[in-house]
Order: sequence, then structure tokens, then C-alpha cells
Amino acid sequence: MKVGGGWNVYDRIDGAGDLDRDGYMDLLARDKTGVLWLYKGTGSFTGARFKARVKVGGGWGAYDRLAGGADLTGDGRADLLARDRAGVLWLYKGTGDATRPYTARTQIGGGWQGYDQLIVTGDLTDDGKTDAIARDRSGVLWLYKGTGKTTGTFTARTRIGGGWNTYNHLF
Repeated sequence: MKVGGGWNVYDRIDGAGDLDRDGYMDLLARDKTGVLWLYKGTGSFTGARFKARVKVGGGWGAYDRLAGGADLTGDGRADLLARDRAGVLWLYKGTGDATRPYTARTQIGGGWQGYDQLIVTGDLTDDGKTDAIARDRSGVLWLYKGTGKTTGTFTARTRIGGGWNTYNHLF
């Protein structure tokens, strides 16, 4: 099913989870000037898949990776991870309000520039907390178990295995 045209104005398109808590999955898109836009899902398979875009804000060009779609902090709202070009990882807690979907950022830590893929996965470890996966440039996949907290968001990484550089993109 075709969603629509004009998406070439964006340099990033990422799943956002249900940011406005209406039961439908939403989408984030960053334009080439660094403005982040929210497309609220409609749940329709026969009509428009998304509502008109809502401007989240500018300055998002500072990030080279975005990963979201799940609740990292245990408050029931979809959060977003953003990695800046220096390798610092930031957490944007979800608010549940589509007009202001995220709170101010919180620094998680540095050293994330060694990864070429970063994915918020959901609960991979069956402990009720959202986890993340990162792939380093040599193709090794690493698990970051979620803690469900804003500070200390992840435990120390665990190696999953190598050879994942066979894949262009992980999601």
C-alpha cells in the first residue's frame, strides 16, 4: 500500500511507537534542515495511514542516529534515543502528548560512536524492561539490557555474536 509521496525531503525516517497513546503507531521524520516531524498514525488500511505532520522541533541534525518506539523508562510512554556526532547517547522521555512528545534530553553516556546500528528492541530478555541492540563496525552485535530507569538506563553490554555486518540495516 502506498503511503504517499514527497518523503524525499527527509534524511531520516524512524518508528516512534505510539507517542500520543491513541493506540496507533506513529512515525518520526527528520528533514534535511534538522527539523523533526511527527506523523501520528491513523490505524487505517484503506485511507490515509498518517495524519498531517506536527513539528517536534529543530536542531535534530546534531544527531546521526535516532532509535525509538518503546518505553525505556517504565512509565508507559514511548521514548527516543539520539546519538550525537561525538558519540554521546541521549534519552528523550516520552510525554504521551503529541504536541510536545518528548521531555528535555538526559545524557545516558559516551562512547557510542563505535556503533553503526542502534535499535530499541522491546523486551528481549523477558524481564519486563525494554532493551536495545547496537552493532559495532566489525559486525559484532551487543545487547544492552534495559533497567526501566531514566538514569542508568542500561546495564553493561553483553556480546550476542559476530557476523552481523552481513546485513545493511537492522530493525
